[in-house]
Amino acid sequence: MSNAFSHPSDHSADSSNPLLSADWRMVMTAPSAFSSPLELAIHARQSLPAKLPCTAASVLREANQFQYGEHQFDTLDIWFFCEAEISSDAAFLHFDGLAGIVDIFWNDRLLTRCENMFVRHSLDLQALQIQGIGTLSLCFIALDNLLAERRPRPRWKTKLVEQQQLRWFRTSLIGRMPGWSPPVAPVGPYRAISLEMRNPLRLCNQQMHSRLMGTDGIVDAVLEFETGIAISQVRLHVGDRAQELKLEQSEKKLTRASGELVFTDPQWWWPHTHGKPHLYTAFVEVIYQQEDKSVSQFFALGELGFRHIHVFQSNDDFHLHVNGVSVFCRGACWTPTDLLSLNADESAQRRMLTLARDAGMNMLRIVGTMVYENPIFYRLCDELGILVWQDFMFANMDYPVGDLTFALNIQNEAEQFLQRTQMSPCIAVLCGNSEIEQQAAMLGQPPELWRNAFFAETLPQLCHNLRPDAIYWPSSPTGGVMPFQVDAGVAHYFGVGAYLRPLDDARRSGVRFTSECLGFSNMPDDALIDSILDNGVTPGPHPDWKRRVPRDNGTSWDFEDVRDHYMAELYRVDPMRLRYAERERYLALARTTTGEVMAQTIQEWRRHGSSCRGALIWFWRDLWAGAGWGVVDANGNPKAAYYFLKRAMAPLTVFLTDEGLNGLAMHVVNDTPNNFDGELELCLYKRGETCVARARQHITLAAHSSVMLRADAILPHFLDTTYAYRFGPAGHHLAGLHLYTTGAEIPLCSDYHFTSGQDLATERDLGLSGEITQETNGDFLLTLQTQRVAQAIYINSPGMTPDDNYFHLSPGIKKTIRLRAQQLPITPKVSVQGLNMQSSVKCQIHLTPDPSAG
Repeated sequence: MSNAFSHPSDHSADSSNPLLSADWRMVMTAPSAFSSPLELAIHARQSLPAKLPCTAASVLREANQFQYGEHQFDTLDIWFFCEAEISSDAAFLHFDGLAGIVDIFWNDRLLTRCENMFVRHSLDLQALQIQGIGTLSLCFIALDNLLAERRPRPRWKTKLVEQQQLRWFRTSLIGRMPGWSPPVAPVGPYRAISLEMRNPLRLCNQQMHSRLMGTDGIVDAVLEFETGIAISQVRLHVGDRAQELKLEQSEKKLTRASGELVFTDPQWWWPHTHGKPHLYTAFVEVIYQQEDKSVSQFFALGELGFRHIHVFQSNDDFHLHVNGVSVFCRGACWTPTDLLSLNADESAQRRMLTLARDAGMNMLRIVGTMVYENPIFYRLCDELGILVWQDFMFANMDYPVGDLTFALNIQNEAEQFLQRTQMSPCIAVLCGNSEIEQQAAMLGQPPELWRNAFFAETLPQLCHNLRPDAIYWPSSPTGGVMPFQVDAGVAHYFGVGAYLRPLDDARRSGVRFTSECLGFSNMPDDALIDSILDNGVTPGPHPDWKRRVPRDNGTSWDFEDVRDHYMAELYRVDPMRLRYAERERYLALARTTTGEVMAQTIQEWRRHGSSCRGALIWFWRDLWAGAGWGVVDANGNPKAAYYFLKRAMAPLTVFLTDEGLNGLAMHVVNDTPNNFDGELELCLYKRGETCVARARQHITLAAHSSVMLRADAILPHFLDTTYAYRFGPAGHHLAGLHLYTTGAEIPLCSDYHFTSGQDLATERDLGLSGEITQETNGDFLLTLQTQRVAQAIYINSPGMTPDDNYFHLSPGIKKTIRLRAQQLPITPKVSVQGLNMQSSVKCQIHLTPDPSAG
């Protein structure tokens, strides 16, 4: 028996594909300047090399000709073309994603027009009688010209975009949302273009669903093969299990193989915070006769996982359970890793997703203003154990779903997305849109117009048919009397944030689940600031700075104003005076302000007894360099806020909440699949140096559980831990909570409560010191200790990445930070500085000699 192994046609594009490696070129012209590729070839002289997949912006970047705002891509016709040879064995030409309205030409012959950037377009080359050497050309038509055509008006208008007619066009809103998206509209072949060769056996359709039934894993499979040969047997393989499928023949040379594979006691797929994300490789074996020989051909189907997802909605709740276990979903709204190309490679995607996982994030949301991500993203989320809240690409607008052509177009779009991600266990929630219900309700539309038939009937039915294992939710936000009220269903919560509410509003508002929250202008590091501004210029009113600060379109304020409001509240300073008089102090406080506010809010929602079941930060990574909403900057480096959130979102963590006259509450959260046995310690400090009380007790915590303990219960006597009764001067100014494994000297995690506020005076010497040692794997360990309380310690380690930063440290407590070298060998140079220190301290280095040297 001979064997052959191949991939289904949907996965046929790779770097060896002749159309990806061809000599592609790009030309930008005035609208309608050329009506055909022949005219273009005669008159257009200047072109740029284009490496697919790409957009016009990424092509310009590769040619060192890109600047934000210099080119308005929607005002131009943009041509991509290459000379290609299409052999007689070529069957289909696939376009996995074309961003824009595009005419496709072979030589001077118009083949088709594509009008949806989110779908795969395929051309039957034999039906079109295309072969030989010729020129394949793509003309992306100037969108502004198409927007100018008259169409029916929407029932409401949104300020998210300036051009309301965008609702008719299936293209991303990136680059078309004034105020928070940089002016760079995606135009071009941003996904792969590939040739599929003729094959006597072709897997043309695949429906695969995995589910749990009791302790058994079930895989339901329906596979359709286009073939002119007789198939004798089809076997489905998942892991080390196999099942023969039932065969049915049709009149259209299609062979249908269907059946159910039962996997006894499989390992389950979990979000990484709660267990291991086990995956199983799936492939199908097709056996047929060829020249009196039995031939086996194998088709790779990808990887799948066994998990069960359920959402409890009683009493206005939205509470996700995975495999029967309650999961507090936390993470961020995802933004493209490469904004210009919209198609980051695997190494870049892996780095970003690993950063998110390491921050304790177990859910990322793909927002309806962006793009469906590339297959690498979902595969990595499967592997890393990150749940995905997936919006369909609709946001804020009154889409014309009553138009038959438009309705069929978006139905095809939804079907294609669901089919190409059908095996991904990471996808937990399928959401119809972003803010359409909210937008309609806020503009005074009656409730019957908040949700149309597509989101209420068509889309949920498609999701049920193609992804029965995921939750469908019609809109984000929705629930309650008004879709934007936050104490029912799914909310977008910006009370703490844009609406300048005090921090305790996070509890009073009764948030159940917020799929979008805590949007702040997060300050990046000095190197990135200096790349935007002349060295020494302070961020603030400077136009080069302000145009990169996010704002809601049409408002008189921006999110830097929001951050400065909380800076004044938290540190009792005048941000405007600091900005022009003490630049470095202003930048330092700007970095820690948003981190402190977000961390305290997440802790409030994660506390034992909270009504909140999930929170996704707005958002993950800046779209361009500046003080954007991202907790990671545009270069992919964590900002200060990232580290605050990393501690607050950790699977095993402790934190303190101020319960007023009831004193401090100590919360211990153990999301991990293992029971925890260790010790909990509470320390109270006066004037940043003297420990006036210390209590330590044994604690046992079951897997997937949390507990709340009163501070007064473990202290020797009443100490007014929140300084709520105010009988005379405060007896302490800081409380520190630490969790240890039994007998350990260094805590696993810590949290601090500043009883009298965080406006600590800066001091010349806190007695902060650090020592660096090197491990055998090349990593460095930095151990810090201090004689007086050090606030928001910043580690400056050129060429090395710390696994924690911007943390508080109290006397008597040691903290160890792992420093990973970006390249080896490296000579470490590390300094540390607290927010309440006048100058930095260099750390002593004790390197272990390499035993292999000398």
